[in-house]
Amino acid sequence: MKKNLFYYLFAVICSVTLFASCSDDDDVVVNPVPQTTFNSENGLQLTYNDKPMLGKKVTFTPDAANAQKATLCLEGEFDLNGILGKAKSVAARENGSMPTAPGVLPGTPVVILPVDLAINGDQCSFTGTSETDYCTFSYKGKVSTGAMELALTDVKLKNAKLAGMTWKLKPFNLEVEEQDPIRLVWESEKGIPLFGSFEMPVESILKIALRMPLIAVGAENKVSVTDMLGAVLQDVTFMEDGNIVATYKDAANGGTEWTKSPVNLAQYVVENDNQMKVFLNPVAIMAAVNNTGRAVDMNAIIQQAIGALYPLLVNGVPVAFEQTDDALSVYLNTELLLPLLKTLVVPLLSDEEVVNMLMELMAKDPDFGSMAGMAGPMLEAFPEIIESTTKVEIGLNFVR
Repeated sequence: MKKNLFYYLFAVICSVTLFASCSDDDDVVVNPVPQTTFNSENGLQLTYNDKPMLGKKVTFTPDAANAQKATLCLEGEFDLNGILGKAKSVAARENGSMPTAPGVLPGTPVVILPVDLAINGDQCSFTGTSETDYCTFSYKGKVSTGAMELALTDVKLKNAKLAGMTWKLKPFNLEVEEQDPIRLVWESEKGIPLFGSFEMPVESILKIALRMPLIAVGAENKVSVTDMLGAVLQDVTFMEDGNIVATYKDAANGGTEWTKSPVNLAQYVVENDNQMKVFLNPVAIMAAVNNTGRAVDMNAIIQQAIGALYPLLVNGVPVAFEQTDDALSVYLNTELLLPLLKTLVVPLLSDEEVVNMLMELMAKDPDFGSMAGMAGPMLEAFPEIIESTTKVEIGLNFVR
């Protein structure tokens, strides 16, 4: 009898344990989505204040300890093969040590966003608000094994100094020195040789060149760079979500109507009262260029420029500005331009073959042919001019 009772109790204990175990299994929540990096080629639909955003990627990483939590890593993506070299590019992506493009949110190359998940079958959804050093935003999305939708909304810059302002180019007036849409300052100990030992300041020569009617418009008319600039750029707006939008004409391709540039092509953040950073989205830029049907392979040109200026692509271009109630001057300053001139231009113009090629091209051009004789000494002098430069500023002047 005692033995039967023992067996009975043992069976009850085993049954209770079994049922309890089954019940626990039924209550376990499992995240159905593994760690995945989504981009436009494998299911990412990313919008920024309701507008599609290209050239970005989002990595979904489920929490190993809690199935209802995960982390989103938001960053830019741009193919660096052929720019940094394939091996270096692949290594950078694999070890995560170097972003390959500006980030999703302006001013922050990589955003790590913890999210709480609601799991429904094979899909997870999430929603919330967050912030970076430069902006606040809301987010909402859903993810499955093969796709992710992520909407960033209510994006607003914390520093709204320029937000919501639209500026048009300052009208050109030859009689008034300050009435010029182009800001150009170039101070150098060495000038451009013209006649024998006579030298003219490089700033003066460049301003004359910008005002000479050398650009053909139609069959007979020619205009200067200064005039052409006003004909193709109407205004620039700094939006409160960090986008920069321009109203322009694509005059080079016969465009006659004013049009707005796409959003999510250029972004900005204001760092202090005199400096902002501008972030260019290379994928969006190339998509916009390709949509114009240009015959020139702009991809190759843009990629070459990006290869030389890669750190500025990721971290933003530092742009100085001076603002009053009714005027704005935006320009690249000496700290940025002079190292670039010394690194990129001096070696180029120190190459005799390059100088000869440029002179031949000028001689063949009917607009520049008359200046070809002066071109040689000018080009040869530029490396020394750059080396002796103490101040250089290039930019645009606007009015409200």
